[in-house]
Amino acid sequence: MILRNKKKGLLAGKRALSSQKRPKVLKPLRARQLIRRFHVLLKYKSQLTKKLEKIWKCNIESDPAKYIKERNHRLFELFEQARLHTIETLLVNKSPPETVINTDSLQLDEICQELGRIEGEIEKRGGLEVYQAASVQGQSSQRGGDSSKKLVEWLKELGYNKKNAVALEIGCLNSRNLISTCGLFSKVVKIDLHSQEPEILEQDLMERPLPKSAAEQFDLISCSLVVNFVPDPHLRGQMMRRIIHFLKPYSQKPYLFFVLPLPCVINSRYFDEDRLSELMGALGFECIRHHKSQKLAYYLYQWERMVSDKLKFPKKELHKGTKRNNFCIIMS
Repeated sequence: MILRNKKKGLLAGKRALSSQKRPKVLKPLRARQLIRRFHVLLKYKSQLTKKLEKIWKCNIESDPAKYIKERNHRLFELFEQARLHTIETLLVNKSPPETVINTDSLQLDEICQELGRIEGEIEKRGGLEVYQAASVQGQSSQRGGDSSKKLVEWLKELGYNKKNAVALEIGCLNSRNLISTCGLFSKVVKIDLHSQEPEILEQDLMERPLPKSAAEQFDLISCSLVVNFVPDPHLRGQMMRRIIHFLKPYSQKPYLFFVLPLPCVINSRYFDEDRLSELMGALGFECIRHHKSQKLAYYLYQWERMVSDKLKFPKKELHKGTKRNNFCIIMS
């Protein structure tokens, strides 16, 4: 059965109009760069679209360009000028600047222009088809991209054999990855912002309805390479809080499998493994397995106690250095 929400999500929209052809195989570095950039662009597109919806009190869904055109011809001209200028001038082989768009401070004209720039860059980089190709390739077991291998390895070490266990995989790109085929779970619910397979539900965790009973909760949640793509550290904190609501009661000792890019915990000004341990401990989790590869940091947590919804986890500088990144998770 095909599982789909009516809401189209961040990645829905028209395909690229550029003449750039989708490559059959991407080099690993190129695939990672594309995935990172598309996630940033699509998150900002979502934030700006929601801001337009708030201003105009409407539901724009997947195609802000169409709605802007119908609503205001002058604003659509600004959108188109920005889109076409980006297509003409963007150098796709050059790394994009690490800019942060403060969507709260933008006026209506600026929102439409930024949406045009984002749409132009998406098109210039090959459109959603290229993004999807990179994402699927990154999850391919032949390329060693299935992070759930480590999860299954750990669960087998722990002798995990809970009857009728159910799991939730956030950001699933491949319905045939090991978490789905290992036989440890009677059901694996798979969600992603843009479903590429009928077995994957097209959904944002932040918009997934909260469980009304334990029957709608999960024995394990996999959140692999998801939080790092959320562009705002406060939203990352909100996601970490929200994950708890989808776990079975702590008395049943449910698990969270959590994966971050290694630089998030070894080369950030505001975050490291000690800070992650503080955060997860404050949320009621105990780390029972951890591993670092050349590029990723893997963690398996068990949820052991309830915590207050008023928990605060501020941003603070931990390490100095001009070459460090700014990754952090904030709860306020």
